[in-house]
Amino acid sequence: MTTSDFDPALIEHKNKPKFLLHFQWGLSPTVYRYALVETIKPNEINPRTKQKADEKDLTQKEIWEKKYNGR
Repeated sequence: MTTSDFDPALIEHKNKPKFLLHFQWGLSPTVYRYALVETIKPNEINPRTKQKADEKDLTQKEIWEKKYNGR
């Protein structure tokens, strides 16, 4: 349940991607903010695993660290 007025089901009705999305998971009082970090062409990502060729067999955390800890 969320205390926000935002309904994630409405995302498909948007014409442009949102740069920030906010979610609450389960009964957590914490709000998690997710940022758009990359756009990927469909032929450059595995549709099932959502991983690019250079991310194969990496965890989500490892992919994030590979891309963002080097900054």
